[in-house]
Amino acid sequence: MDLKRRLNVHRVLSLTVAFLALVGWGAFAYSAGSSLTVERQLLEELAQAKAGQDDLLAKERQQQQTLAESNQLQTRIASARQEVEALARKREETRAQVAAGQQALVALTERREERLRKGSETGTARAPKLSTKRARVAAQAKRDKLPEKSRAQAAKPTTKPLV
Repeated sequence: MDLKRRLNVHRVLSLTVAFLALVGWGAFAYSAGSSLTVERQLLEELAQAKAGQDDLLAKERQQQQTLAESNQLQTRIASARQEVEALARKREETRAQVAAGQQALVALTERREERLRKGSETGTARAPKLSTKRARVAAQAKRDKLPEKSRAQAAKPTTKPLV
């Protein structure tokens, strides 16, 4: 019996070792399968993270480009403001020059009228031809103001007749 007993112990031991080997291989297969699943999930998350990173990089590049364009526009705006200020100064200078020119024109006109008045009083100078309608009207008004004697003298020709 000893042999039978030994044989039974060996069988039980063999079955136990076989069972444990089967359980070990099953655990290994389950572990390998779950490891593949986890690896796939991690790869998907990595791909999503990479896509998110690419999107963020693209947005950052776009923001940098927009910032550069904004800086260029600010530079152009500053330049345009300087040009506007320069043009405003030139406009004011031109207005001052026009005012000075008008004052000089008024002074010259007054001097001319004074000379014409003096010349008509003495009878030595004749009034120059006035080319503009305004000047002709002004001359007509002056002639209307002259006394009768002065008009007769102004109407006389200044050249002597030949005999």
